[in-house]
Amino acid sequence: MLVIAHRGASGHAPENTLASFRRALDMGAAAVELDVHQTLDHELVVAHDDDLKRCGRDKRRLKTLRWQEAAAIDVGSWFDKRFAAERLPRLEEVCDLLPSHVELHVELKHGSRVYPGIEERVVDLIRKRGASSRTVVSSFDHEALYMVRSLDAKARIGYLLGLTTLKTAWAEMRDIAAESLNLSVRQALARTVKAARERGYKTLVYTVNTPMDRDRLAKLGVDGIFSNYPELDLWR
Repeated sequence: MLVIAHRGASGHAPENTLASFRRALDMGAAAVELDVHQTLDHELVVAHDDDLKRCGRDKRRLKTLRWQEAAAIDVGSWFDKRFAAERLPRLEEVCDLLPSHVELHVELKHGSRVYPGIEERVVDLIRKRGASSRTVVSSFDHEALYMVRSLDAKARIGYLLGLTTLKTAWAEMRDIAAESLNLSVRQALARTVKAARERGYKTLVYTVNTPMDRDRLAKLGVDGIFSNYPELDLWR
């Protein structure tokens, strides 16, 4: 069962920062996950929320900021003063940081309805970095996933279920040739994992931070888990 470093090693360093991704790599992570937004001037920025109220004490929305403004915000001190130098990374910086053997999971927080052209920019960046075979693009915004598929017939796609019914999910996953159904811990029921397997899909589950949840999901046969602690597979 693959352990995917959720927002990097976010249990040890501020989420979605280069410090968090470096820590995950130092801990031997085979895969990392991150979230992508877009600035007013179309830079692809790695951050979880639409704004930085939680991690940067800044209420402005990323879509209203130019990259130079966003790049000046301290996004590390909230976690620990040792990380006061951490700033928002761009997606290209994280792609360049990761070795070629590390799988990358890119979650688009919104598609073009919020961030015009973001799907094309993400697909183009992944291609230019030669990372198509090791990158999975996922989103709760399923229109964005349809757009990704239209841009790249070979793109690897993970379908984040959210509040969508499974009946709709199966149909949409078939339409876009998704490779995985991405579920929350509470949604990861035996019957759902079985149904996904019967349809040829992987199941990836978030956010798994305890050995008890890890072991339950391993028994169900899930293919991967997103964890804030890349070392979770070593905790016994």
